[in-house]
Amino acid sequence: MIAYFVMELGLEDRIPTYSGGLGTLAGDTLYSFADLSIPAVCITLLYKKGYTLQKITHHGMQLDFDTLWDYKKVLTPLDVEVRMHFGDKEQKVRAWEYTLRGHGDIKVIFLDTDIPGNEPDIRRLNERLYLDEGLYRLRQEMLLGIGGYRVLKALGYNISVYHKNESHSALLVVELLRELGDFQKVRSRCVFTTHTPVPAGHDKFPIDMVKQELKLYDHIDWNKEAIDGFLNLSAFALRYSCKVNAVSYKHMFVTKNILIDQVPTEGPCELEYVTNGVYHRRWIHPELQELFNEYMPAWDENPVLLNQVYRVPSELLLKKHNKVKNELVNYINKTTGAGFSDDVLTIGVARRVTAYKRNNLILRDIDRLIYVAEHFGELQIVFAGKAHPKDSMGKEMIADIFSKIQALKQRTSKVKVAFLENYSIDMAKLLVAGCDVWLNNPKRPYEACGTSGMKAAMNGVLNFSTWDGWWLEGGIEGINGWGIGPRPSWSDMSESNDEEDLEDIYGKLAYVILPMYYTSKDQWVFMMKNSIATVGPFFNTHRMVSEYISKVYQIGLR
Repeated sequence: MIAYFVMELGLEDRIPTYSGGLGTLAGDTLYSFADLSIPAVCITLLYKKGYTLQKITHHGMQLDFDTLWDYKKVLTPLDVEVRMHFGDKEQKVRAWEYTLRGHGDIKVIFLDTDIPGNEPDIRRLNERLYLDEGLYRLRQEMLLGIGGYRVLKALGYNISVYHKNESHSALLVVELLRELGDFQKVRSRCVFTTHTPVPAGHDKFPIDMVKQELKLYDHIDWNKEAIDGFLNLSAFALRYSCKVNAVSYKHMFVTKNILIDQVPTEGPCELEYVTNGVYHRRWIHPELQELFNEYMPAWDENPVLLNQVYRVPSELLLKKHNKVKNELVNYINKTTGAGFSDDVLTIGVARRVTAYKRNNLILRDIDRLIYVAEHFGELQIVFAGKAHPKDSMGKEMIADIFSKIQALKQRTSKVKVAFLENYSIDMAKLLVAGCDVWLNNPKRPYEACGTSGMKAAMNGVLNFSTWDGWWLEGGIEGINGWGIGPRPSWSDMSESNDEEDLEDIYGKLAYVILPMYYTSKDQWVFMMKNSIATVGPFFNTHRMVSEYISKVYQIGLR
C-alpha cells in the first residue's frame, strides 16, 4: 500500500485545507487513485481555520480572515491516539477520516493536536495552513511526518511505499530509521516528489532549532544532516529516497541543477519525471460532459478517448462553450459590476498571486493594451487568486491590478478588467471553462509544471502561456494555443525577460488572437477541438498515476 503524505489537500470547497496548485493536484491524484483502485491512504493535517479567507478593499488591499468550517460534520473521528515529543514535551495526536469513493475507496486521514491536555502552542498547530514559518512550521512538519507515521502504524496499515510530496513530510524518515535501523532499508521504502524550484518549496530550519525540537529522537546525528548550519528538508527527503521525481520534463533539468547536484547521497538516487495531470471528471464542465457523453461515450472512464472530440459538431461545442461563458460573465458582473459582455474575447488569469507568476504582467503597459483593443478588437480580462498573508509583493500585485482597473475605466470602454476575490475550487471550475483564452506567464524556468492550463484546455479554452513547465511538452504553436517568449532548450536555465514576454503578449493579441476570434470563428473552434484532443488524453491524473506506479513506486512495491 502507498502512503501519500501532503501538507495541503484540495478535495472540495467545504474542506478549505489547500492554498493552490499543490493541494488541488493532491486532490486530483486521490480521485484517480480511487477510480483506478490503487491501494493508497493519504496523510495530511487538519486546519480548523483553513488557509485564508480573502477580502479585497476598494483600493485593492487584501485582507485575510479565518476560513471557519464545520469539520465535525464532514470528517469522522477515528478511535486512535498516539503520542509524540516536541522538544521534551510529550503530546497527544488524534485523527479524523474522510472517505473518497470510487471503484476503490481512498481513506484520507487528518491529523489533529488540538486536544485538551496538550500545550497551547501545540494545539495551535491545527489553526491555519502555512500560518507561519520557523518553529511553528517545523512543528507542523514534525506532526505530519512523525505523527502521521505513528497514526498509520496504530491503525494497522501495512505500507510498502511512503510518498513524500514536497519536503513537508520528510521527517517521517525519523520514525522509519527508528524502526528499520538501516539507511538503505529506509531509502528503499521512500520516494520524494519535488513540486517547485522556488525557495518557498524547500523548507530549511536552523540546526539548533531542529536539535532542540527533536532532542529525544537521538538516533539521528543532526549535525551530520546539516548543510551550512541548516536542516534543508528537501535535501533530507532526497537523501532518504530511492526515487526522486520532478513534475515535468523541463522541471527534471531544473531539479537536477538546483537540488540533485547539490546534495550528497549514499548509493544511487534515481531522478525521474512524471508530468502532472488533472482529474478530467472534476474539471470538465458539466455542460461539456453532457456533449462528450453523446459523442465520445466512455471518455470519463478512459480519458484517452478525448482525442475523438473531432466527432463533436463544431456548432454544438461552441454553443456549449458560450452557455458556460454566459454563466461566467453573469457571475463576474453580479459580483464586481465590471460590465462584461458575452461576445467579447475573455482572458482568464487565475492562480496563486506571487512574484514569479507575474500575474499582472499583461497590465504593465496599459497604453499599449488600450491601443491593441481599440485597433484590433475589444477584450475582457478576469483575474482571481490569493496572495499568502505574509507575501507583501503578492499583495502589491493585487493592489496594482485594482489601480489599473480604475485607470482603464476612465480611459476606454474597449478593455474591461475584473478581479474575483477568494479564489476557490468551485470558482476555478467556472473560470477554466468559461474563458476563451487562459493566460499563464510565470517567469521561466520557475513554473515546475502548472496545471490550471490543462484544466482550461480540456474545456476547449486556448492556452497562451510562457514556454515552461507542462506547456513545453503540450503546447503546439498555433495549433492548440500560443507561447510567450522564446522556446528554450530543456537544459536552458535562463530567466524570462519581462519586456520580451510583454512584446509577445501584446503582439500575438493584436495580430493573431483577436483577429482570429472576431473574424475566423471556424478556425477558433477547430483550435478548441485541437486543445481538447492534444491535452486531454495525456495531461490527466489517470496517466500520471499510472506513471507513478511504473516509474516511481515500482522499487517499493516489488
